[in-house]
Amino acid sequence: MKALRKASTLDDVYQAFRGEPLRISEMEEFYQKTKPARGTRDPRQRIARLLKKLPDSYEHFLFVGYKGCGKSTELNHLQMDISHQFLVLNYSVQEELDPVHLNYIELFIVTMEKLFTVADEKNLSIRQELIDSIQNWMVSEEVEEIREKYNISVEGEVGAEGKIGIPYLKSFFAKFRATAKSSRQLKETLKRNIEPKLSDLIEHCNNLIREISFKLDEIGLKDMVIIIEDLDKIPLQRAEDLFFNYTNQLTQLQTNVIFTFPIALYYHVRFNDIKNYFSDPYELPMIKIKNRDGSENEVGMQVMRDIVSARMDTDTLFGAEELLDQLIRKSGGCIRDLFLMIQEAAESALDLEREAILNEDVALAIQRLKNEYDNNIADNIIDGEKYSADLYYKVLVELHNSETKKVDNTLPVMHLRQNLCILGYNGEGWTDVHPVVVDILRERKRIDE
Repeated sequence: MKALRKASTLDDVYQAFRGEPLRISEMEEFYQKTKPARGTRDPRQRIARLLKKLPDSYEHFLFVGYKGCGKSTELNHLQMDISHQFLVLNYSVQEELDPVHLNYIELFIVTMEKLFTVADEKNLSIRQELIDSIQNWMVSEEVEEIREKYNISVEGEVGAEGKIGIPYLKSFFAKFRATAKSSRQLKETLKRNIEPKLSDLIEHCNNLIREISFKLDEIGLKDMVIIIEDLDKIPLQRAEDLFFNYTNQLTQLQTNVIFTFPIALYYHVRFNDIKNYFSDPYELPMIKIKNRDGSENEVGMQVMRDIVSARMDTDTLFGAEELLDQLIRKSGGCIRDLFLMIQEAAESALDLEREAILNEDVALAIQRLKNEYDNNIADNIIDGEKYSADLYYKVLVELHNSETKKVDNTLPVMHLRQNLCILGYNGEGWTDVHPVVVDILRERKRIDE
């Protein structure tokens, strides 16, 4: 991936507003503080403090937020904040696995791969006794069947008496993970072969965690944190299955773990069944660009302007300052949506061989985002139950007309939170309809002009 550069021409805008979180190397130049505009406790700072206060125990955190609100950037910033004290293993299920058909067992396989990778990179030795134990698991009947059937073989050095080392094990678990990513059939085999003896894999994982943790002082560190990214972006039914049915297994990892968590499940009735497995959940609200009464929030507007100005020369690339404000208002405080509209507006201007974004380009970008949301409000069948588009529209109209901006945590509301038609603000529990969805309601004569 190319290094992020501030856009000085419209040709540069698309890359400058890529849909990727800021990397640690980019924080100093591009990161903007958003805490004043979110109106809540700072989850990143709170997690960092708690980790440092409890060095002799381990915590499992849920990091909650709407898609596109900036969670991954905040987690990368957290990694930067604690890297002088903690070994941080940060991986994304979207990059490492097949998020649509994710099997919870794969998370332990990826974790084993990452642990052996860091041991290899940091030259941390692993006791031969532990390596032998993992090797015995690899040649067990259940795992051997998988290795042969799916050709999970590793070219690597095998020592005397068939002994293997860290590079070999790193390669084995990487191949295992990659094969599972591309094969739905293997996921079923994992469930049949590995799940009945999952405790063995978890035990190996925890033994390896302890082994590496004991060696951290050799590299000047004190503890370990695993961050599992993008679990909030997997299909909602898959996320329900993962967290509501397998939380007991996921929280058996004996180290600090941060799980990204879908906003819809945070407000699900079954959340109470699992919340005691975790430390207090930490929610990152949307940036508040308006207040509950509908008036504009200047602090939030300025934060969004600052985020954009860090990535592009707004004075020369927007024909008028108000054009950027129009896009910010239509984003609802969702950074993802603002970036998408800026990219589209820049491309529209380039199509017409202009050097700056004008009204016509802004209108086209807003319409493009509106079309995306219009497609999201449709009949839905989940677990055999039908949720009509009309039902979703009624929920949205009721919220739009509400003075309190409070919603009941029904399943339709949960679906609308997940697809961003409903956004949450301020850490006070109030919500509102996404601004482009309000436009859709008007166009469909569901609300007054």
